[in-house]
Parts: sequence; structure tokens; C-alpha cells
Amino acid sequence: MGKFIVVGVVALAGLGAAPLPEWTWTEAEGQKWAGRVRTAVGRDGWAVEVKGNAITVRRKAVVAMVRVAPNSPPDAKPTPDGEREVLFVLRYAPRVTADEYDRRAAVNAESEKAHDRLHDAVGLRSKFGQFLATTPEEKARVKAFEEEAAKLTRHDLPDLYSPDHSVYFSLPWDGFSYPADEAVRAECRDVEDTLVKLFGVYDPVAARGGRSVGSYRTGP
Repeated sequence: MGKFIVVGVVALAGLGAAPLPEWTWTEAEGQKWAGRVRTAVGRDGWAVEVKGNAITVRRKAVVAMVRVAPNSPPDAKPTPDGEREVLFVLRYAPRVTADEYDRRAAVNAESEKAHDRLHDAVGLRSKFGQFLATTPEEKARVKAFEEEAAKLTRHDLPDLYSPDHSVYFSLPWDGFSYPADEAVRAECRDVEDTLVKLFGVYDPVAARGGRSVGSYRTGP
């Protein structure tokens, strides 16, 4: 299963993501980078498309997926999860320096610690990220937690960089699903690795292979 089971964390519940600045590249710049990506991928079964500031790398044939439920034992058998179009998205933005990336990452780390302290202070059990509150007093504590957690800042950090851009790398896997067929899984993994190799990696832990590069993002 490999890295299809472990992907980047999106955002902790309640943390507000700082908005990204509006920015647009030129059509020529987009087509130049699309050509580079297309050459690197080099597979007939994949299409490379540009829309706005994003380059989408799409597998032309849909993929049968399987899923492992959260908190499953290591030997749990995956269950069918339908068919899905596999998309890797490279969203380009103005270049963020390494120093600025580190500053934003430090803000995120402090916000996550504060979030954990607020979460623990509620004093209620939770399941799948939701508090098990039943009485009016318990529900009031949960509401107070949500209001305070919403004030915390979380920067949406870029994953990759080129000499001129920062890049947000969106993965098609939500952390619990992956292609059912082993050969297709290897093909998708190879495309993913190829895309990452086109750029530098901001996160030093991810750069050395300590965790996956990119995140499952539900937004554009």
C-alpha cells in the first residue's frame, strides 16, 4: 500500500487557514510549465491540462479503488470503494522563501499546540473528531472550544518550489483509499514521484522521505 495510506494532514478542525494572496501567471508561463510536466510524465495514458494557476495531471482511465477504515488493524482487508478519476494538481503561487516558510510553519505548530490544549480542556470523549456532548452544559463547552479554536491561525503551506514559484501539490488520496490494482498503484506512485522530482521540497522531513509530499485538499 505504501504512501497511498499516509498522506499529508489537511487542517485541524477549527483552525482557520490564512487566505492565499490573489495572483495570476501569464498564459505563456502556464504553457511553458505544462510542457515541462508533460515531458516529465511521458505517458500516453495521462493528460496534462492548464486551468488558471493550476496544472492538472489526469489519468485518462478511471481507477477502481479500495478503502481501509480509520483505526483498522494492520491486517484489515480493504473494501471496494468505487471508481475514481485520478488527478494530481500542481497549484502555482508566488515564491515563498525558505525563511518565510519556516516562519509560517512555526505559527502552525504553535496553533496546533494551542488547539490541543483547548481540546483537552473540554474534558469530553470524542469520536472521529466529534465531541460526544449530550447535556446543555457539555454542548456549551464544545461551542466555547469551537469559538476559541476558530481564532487560531493556520497557514496553508506550499509543498514544493521552483526558482520562480511555490507549488501546492494536491493528491487524489484521502489517507484511507488507494488503487485496488497493484500495477495501477505502482503507475500512479511513479507519476507522483516524477512530479515531486521536478521541484525542490520545502519540508526537510518530507525531503528525506520521512513523510509524503503534498496533501489531500478538498478545495480548488
